[in-house]
Amino acid sequence: MSVRLSESIITLVLFALLVPVAVLPWVHWQYRRRGRLRGWSAVVAAASALYGCALVAFTLFPLPVVTDGFCTGRSPRAYWQPRPFASLDDIAAAGYSPTSPAFLQVALNVALFVPLGFLLCYRFRRGAVVATAIGLLVSLAVETTQGTAVFGLYPCPYRVADVDDLMTNTAGTLAGWLLARWVGRLLPAAVPEPVADTGPPGLVRRGLAFAGDLLTLSLAQFACRVVLVLVGEGTGTSGLTRLAVSDWFSAALGVLVPVIATVVVPLLRADRATPGQVAFNLALADARTGGTAPARAVLLRFAFWWLPVLLLISAGHGGIVFFAAVVVGLAARSRADRRSLLGLISTTTTTTRVERSGQPLKSTATGP
Repeated sequence: MSVRLSESIITLVLFALLVPVAVLPWVHWQYRRRGRLRGWSAVVAAASALYGCALVAFTLFPLPVVTDGFCTGRSPRAYWQPRPFASLDDIAAAGYSPTSPAFLQVALNVALFVPLGFLLCYRFRRGAVVATAIGLLVSLAVETTQGTAVFGLYPCPYRVADVDDLMTNTAGTLAGWLLARWVGRLLPAAVPEPVADTGPPGLVRRGLAFAGDLLTLSLAQFACRVVLVLVGEGTGTSGLTRLAVSDWFSAALGVLVPVIATVVVPLLRADRATPGQVAFNLALADARTGGTAPARAVLLRFAFWWLPVLLLISAGHGGIVFFAAVVVGLAARSRADRRSLLGLISTTTTTTRVERSGQPLKSTATGP
């Protein structure tokens, strides 16, 4: 497998690991700052995250395996190239061929930072001077990381820190900024104008909040299992003992984490929201008074919805959960007030957090 293909695969893997962790905080930020969620903003955010993963993958990976002779013949000075325009000598030595490795390396260094300049202009509205300075600083951070062997993580460097890379990366940033000035005006606004999030939340938004709850439960349980493994290895616990503890701990997590997320968290919050509802800026209100939903409503919602859902998922019947969620959503759509069967049972209604609390929409500012 070629190095570039390997780096591309690593980019996709990093992106796949980042999305589940970052998606709910990003959604929450959008509703808090903009009062709405727009598809194009999500595309721009995903492209930014993918670029960040690519920048890490193409400048640091693949990580080498350290062996006994890893640093043999490696002089630290040989991995610092301080002479400007040395890459031009390499290109000249190859006969100025556009297919030579020296030329392609320079072209890649420029192209790698074009998206950074584009995003700084189009998404973050930075000027040419600021964008170029940011490109220089990012490139300097990359070269320093490479030249210091990932800040001492490796016994010696495995990539060259080249002053020419600073120049080509910075030039790529400026080229990307200029491209955005030309192309960006043809694209939709990267950041939508804020609106008051006071209208009734749609069924899609409420359904995605439910999916956000399931994602939160999965991530929390996974994180707890990782901590258990790391603690077990750190204490030198035997494999059989770790396995037995892991089985017991997994069973406990299957009960404790859902109860905390769907019962304890809503009871501690004035808006009675689960983590997924928090991410989508939703709240529960008493359908009769419009005030805070009673604690009894939270317990009823757990007994009539979350408990069956968790039992079905633990039994491997996730498809039934999806089908049930669709049926509940269609039933709610048939009602003028869009209240679900669960809302009728618990005498609650789902509203936005802004409408429930009466808090004003936060002012816009440059940010994710």
